[in-house]
Amino acid sequence: MQDSQHRIQPRCPHFGACGGCQTQDIAYGQQLRDKGTALQELFGFCWPGPVPVEGSPDIWHYRNKVDPNFGGKHYDEPPPKGFQRETALGFKPRGRWYGPLEIDECHIAPNGFPELLGAVRGWLRERGYQAFHSRSETGFLRVLLVRDAKHTGQRMVVLVTADGELDVQGFLECVQSVFPSDSIQHALFRGKAQVAAADELRLLHGVPGITEELHIPDEEASSARKLSFRISPFSFFQTNTLAAERLYGKIRAWVKQTAATTLYDLYGGMGSIALACADLVEQVYSVENVPEASEDGRHNAQLNGIDNVTFHTERVEDYLHEFLLKQEALPESAAVVVDPPRAGLHPKALRRLLDLSPPRILYVSCKPTVLAGEIEALLEKYTVVDMKAVDMFPHTRHVELVAQFERR
Repeated sequence: MQDSQHRIQPRCPHFGACGGCQTQDIAYGQQLRDKGTALQELFGFCWPGPVPVEGSPDIWHYRNKVDPNFGGKHYDEPPPKGFQRETALGFKPRGRWYGPLEIDECHIAPNGFPELLGAVRGWLRERGYQAFHSRSETGFLRVLLVRDAKHTGQRMVVLVTADGELDVQGFLECVQSVFPSDSIQHALFRGKAQVAAADELRLLHGVPGITEELHIPDEEASSARKLSFRISPFSFFQTNTLAAERLYGKIRAWVKQTAATTLYDLYGGMGSIALACADLVEQVYSVENVPEASEDGRHNAQLNGIDNVTFHTERVEDYLHEFLLKQEALPESAAVVVDPPRAGLHPKALRRLLDLSPPRILYVSCKPTVLAGEIEALLEKYTVVDMKAVDMFPHTRHVELVAQFERR
């Protein structure tokens, strides 16, 4: 895809084997051009112009959250039946479902992360802990969740395990010796999936949630809009804090341009977009089906002295259906932001949004190929009036797209 002039030496020795980065061997400026070209090719049928991609302010150690997995060590030669594999801690290897790949360096994770991995490996070997195996439902260790607040410097470490006895003191000493943290927690998860989740959560040290700030740029204001957010262990918060500020700056600019009085924030999560734009409108309605996220949103609104955001805890498709049942329309002075997960809009949500036909929609897509599949339905009633992107994920092929739609 690239000629040799754009090829560079990858910084990380694990590049090529680790699944975390795919384009670290391409100069960053060219990565941005490639992403813009890919978007232009994907949406050329409805948006003939270029799609500018704004770069990330930081391209190294930009992630504020990582969650490496524990698993059985992979051997090139299959071990004999009954052999107990050593426990490994790391990320999934590229193109393989098994693993994990043990890593000694990571240049997109928070600073200090490799030292934490090394300390945790030493601790688990000393204690004789084994990784949890979903097939046999044996073992103990599952996921190590790490959060790092870029503006406040606060840190969180959460150890996710199966049922069993945890060496609390040893784990605390292990973490604090190399990665001093404001919150250290133990999550007990009894499901089979190897994910960062909890059936029970126990605070081992410090506070239940850390605080992060967003400094959102505003070209028409003398200073950035500063907001504080409580980050609990399983909150959704954009993984690239500094690039998220640029993303929310673009959303603010759009809301100003629409001169809307009411903003509907669909798939609102913990209210980041709602709070970023609350000072621009009379009322914001944020809709999110995860109760914990809505509760975080209410807390964050209070934390920032914001009283014009209402958080609805329900599925977007159900929330929109209520308007249709009441034969109500969204106000003509309304604007709608949709920021769905990677799977995109629920089909019922898309259909009901089109039935309601708000005058303006801003679609924030973390997987543009999914939006490309939905856009044909949107084009029945809407015109694309702008497309731009922010690179939230340097050294990967992912990009965050912002598409503006206006009703015909």
